[in-house]
Amino acid sequence: MRTTYINDINFMKKILTLLLFLPLLSLGQSKVNRKIIKDILADKSGKQVAVDKVIPDAATAIAVAEPILFKIYSRDMIIREKPYSVSLVDGYWILTGSLPKLAVGGTFFIVLSAKDGRVIKLTHYQ
Repeated sequence: MRTTYINDINFMKKILTLLLFLPLLSLGQSKVNRKIIKDILADKSGKQVAVDKVIPDAATAIAVAEPILFKIYSRDMIIREKPYSVSLVDGYWILTGSLPKLAVGGTFFIVLSAKDGRVIKLTHYQ
């Protein structure tokens, strides 16, 4: 019981240290900051939250996909492709845009891993 408490305290100390140094990361990574991150990533003693899916639902899939799409293709272009088609297939979120009837052109197509949030495929058809 005491070991778990000590491990929790050590883990929390590392997290708090990271949070204290996080603003410095944007100013440039020093050797100290890299060591802190390396130590945290190497620490296997801390408790981890069990998550089946990082992207559990369609609303979250849209919330993850939109900023990526906005940055690459522009917010205005992607918003004009609403409503989006969103479906979960074998652990992957597939999102596509839509066009008005009789419109000419293409829409975005993005595939996200529901488990870890990685972008598997990203394109915009002409």
